[in-house]
Amino acid sequence: MKEQHSLSPAYSPLPHVRLGIIGLGQRGLRTIQRYRHIEGATIVALSDIYPERIQEAQTLLSSLGCPEAKGYSREQIPEMLASGEVDLVLICTDWYSHVPLACATMEAGLHVAVEVPAALTLEDCWRLVETSERMGRHYFPLENCCFDPFHLRTLALVAKGELGRIKHCSGGYIHDLHSLSALGQEEIPLLGWMDEGYPFAAGNAYPTHGIGPMAQLLDIHHGDRFTELYAISSDPDAPLSERISTILLRTEQGRTASLHLDLHTPRPYSRLQSLSGSEGFLCKYPSPTLQLRGWSEALAGDEVEDYLTREACSPLESWIQEGKDKGVENVMNYVMDARLIHCLRHGQSLDLTVYDAALWSSVIELSARSESERRPVEIPDFTRGLWCKSSVHLEE
Repeated sequence: MKEQHSLSPAYSPLPHVRLGIIGLGQRGLRTIQRYRHIEGATIVALSDIYPERIQEAQTLLSSLGCPEAKGYSREQIPEMLASGEVDLVLICTDWYSHVPLACATMEAGLHVAVEVPAALTLEDCWRLVETSERMGRHYFPLENCCFDPFHLRTLALVAKGELGRIKHCSGGYIHDLHSLSALGQEEIPLLGWMDEGYPFAAGNAYPTHGIGPMAQLLDIHHGDRFTELYAISSDPDAPLSERISTILLRTEQGRTASLHLDLHTPRPYSRLQSLSGSEGFLCKYPSPTLQLRGWSEALAGDEVEDYLTREACSPLESWIQEGKDKGVENVMNYVMDARLIHCLRHGQSLDLTVYDAALWSSVIELSARSESERRPVEIPDFTRGLWCKSSVHLEE
């Protein structure tokens, strides 16, 4: 498969990708576990502010049959970046350190992949864009929802034209994390980051799971762009993580999207994933539903999955099947990781770019501003006009 578009230049192929991981908490350790399935990549460097976490990661590598990686303290990160032994750095730290670490990595001439969100402020979104452009390095946002097999096949169905012109999309992140935290099922750092030290008193602090897939469906940065948003939330006096955030967005071509965040109510897990086109409607949650113009009734449940598998083969289908064959815990993580490494090894441009990361993360400050000022706000064009010139071409 070959992908080319002006917003993601191709760089020299990396026959074998040497990985460094910064941040070895819950997410970092899960990243190590994920990468045991990925061919063509080896974890060679580990860094964390706590020495015991580095040792825990080394133990995990050993248990997975992987070679030991070199450990670096937080203060030794510049040494790791300058070692010449790392090609791609995966940043799995707290939100507040994403930008300085990502910029330091690109300044050192390395590619970087970062957990979401990329940044919390508009200033930092622009800083990422400018650093990536100036240094000529890839910035890849680790937004796995853009690699969900249902979403990838939805993209293929849209590309075939079966849904007509897409008019509206809905997406979000609806997940009762407060109940999980109260039950002690797992540590939820996101809740603490939203309510302690967070720079804004309003808005959507975790937008990328919803806006990323919607942006792809609406060809954002590839012929269209988001121009403005309007944000409101419930219970404005409650802690940020206990509100329900709703955002309406408009595109240059006059299409719309709605973005939602609810981490507190007992509503069942959902990312919504719905789109309305001139010739059809499709959604994943609460149950897959597909209705095309002219059909007497809609397909539902497994019928939708069967239809998409049969009629909407994704260009990334081989990675979907590989993930299933390997029995991975989360197929969309596998597709994201395997596709990223494949593109780096073959010198291909990436599916997600620094412009996507900046746009999706800019919603954080923009939604806070819109909600506080009770008015729509403009969304900056991080591509500086390239959105209307860029297109994506996928070839086997």
